[in-house]
Amino acid sequence: MLQEERQQLILQWLKENQSVRIAELCNNLNVTRETIRRDLYELEQKGLLKKVHGGAILNQTNVEPPYAKRSVLNLDEKEAIAVAAASYVEDGDAIYIDLGTTTLLFAKQLLEKKGITVITNALLVALELSKNPHAKVIMSGGELRSGELALSGPVARKSLEPFYVDKAFIGAGGLSMESGFTDYHVGESDVRQLMLKNAKETYALLDHSKINVTAFTKVAELTDIDVVITDSGAPQSTLQQLEEKGLQIVVVDMQTKNE
Repeated sequence: MLQEERQQLILQWLKENQSVRIAELCNNLNVTRETIRRDLYELEQKGLLKKVHGGAILNQTNVEPPYAKRSVLNLDEKEAIAVAAASYVEDGDAIYIDLGTTTLLFAKQLLEKKGITVITNALLVALELSKNPHAKVIMSGGELRSGELALSGPVARKSLEPFYVDKAFIGAGGLSMESGFTDYHVGESDVRQLMLKNAKETYALLDHSKINVTAFTKVAELTDIDVVITDSGAPQSTLQQLEEKGLQIVVVDMQTKNE
């Protein structure tokens, strides 16, 4: 197979799945890791993808992968991040939970917490926490976005302005030293910004595929977040730089798989 054909197949798989792993490409294309690494390097230089630990993701700042596909990507990492994040929630806390696949897994870890009040603009988060009889759930108003089932826009922001919380837990489409925390939907980012401002402590839940990625719109500056919870696939050099900026970095230990 010619190099051009191979690289076109890599891009096709990326468009269908939003991420690929080096081991999968080696098996599917019957080539060595070094060959795949060279292909990924060349495609990254052309701006067509972003290399991440063990593979690559699409490099499109204004295109968010569908929720259904995101929900099964890096699932082990996201579940471990959710467990770690839940350890920061104490009985009686008032918290904000953002929309997202990782934050939904985080909400599922809170079903045994007592006396918590949860504010959210994510319908799936609210439905999950309705299973906890000891939790009070407050939803924002706003325009419902299909697929994500998230509420946003001026009505959502206005409805949340009176609320202050102990802790805010957000997700994001990307985190980089240059751009800070970014995401894809302007209206939802506006709600995040408000609740980060109204929180005593702020947490970002991001698996390794979001590190060194810049999405479409600004969510927060690096200094707006107190704690980043990620997995061991995240680049250590970036995590060190974040720590030097004053962020607390919590890394969940994952077994290295299929680099």
